[in-house]
Amino acid sequence: MQSDDEGESARPRERRDARENRERLLSVAKDLFAAQGAEATPMSEVARAAGVGQGTLYRHFADKGELCHALIKEDIAAFTERLGPVVAGTWAIASPLARLDTLLTERLRLTESHLPMFAAMDEASGGRRPAGRGPFYTWTHAQIVALLAEAVAQGEAAPLDVDFTADAILAAIGPPLYRYQREQLRYSGERIAAGVRRLFVEGLRRLDAGGAGSDTP
Repeated sequence: MQSDDEGESARPRERRDARENRERLLSVAKDLFAAQGAEATPMSEVARAAGVGQGTLYRHFADKGELCHALIKEDIAAFTERLGPVVAGTWAIASPLARLDTLLTERLRLTESHLPMFAAMDEASGGRRPAGRGPFYTWTHAQIVALLAEAVAQGEAAPLDVDFTADAILAAIGPPLYRYQREQLRYSGERIAAGVRRLFVEGLRRLDAGGAGSDTP
């Protein structure tokens, strides 16, 4: 019969083992996905390469979407930390539309760098929750709404429904459409970024604003 002291000492070991298994799975998955692509790598191969059973793998990650989300979580956190001050205006960019341009450009770059991960997340959800429709989507939506409201208040943009416009922008730059444009239509990342800028930055600028408040001529 196991004593209480033995039970207490076993639990920390179990937690430590679980943490080590999770870290090993993430490390192995990162290497495999980089070498052969997220979509081409079955979960069984991740478990086998990490030296654990599939039951252990699925206790940590219910599907490949959760695994991919865990892999990009740190990069998303770094993105919000880096771009937050831009949106808040603490950088030397006075124009809210110029700051919106920076936010959207950087968001597209993040999508480009992690497109296979976003695609795997979308596939794992079966389309029920498009990739990015979580806390990161909510954060980005809030930043866009704040910038649009500021642009309207300063007269840089004409009055508009900022919440609807933020939804439209995120649909246009979201991973599903971006992936279709990049892989099926063969659009370059530069072409997509230029189109987004034309529609959602310059396209929202008031014609009579005369560039007032903008950092560009």
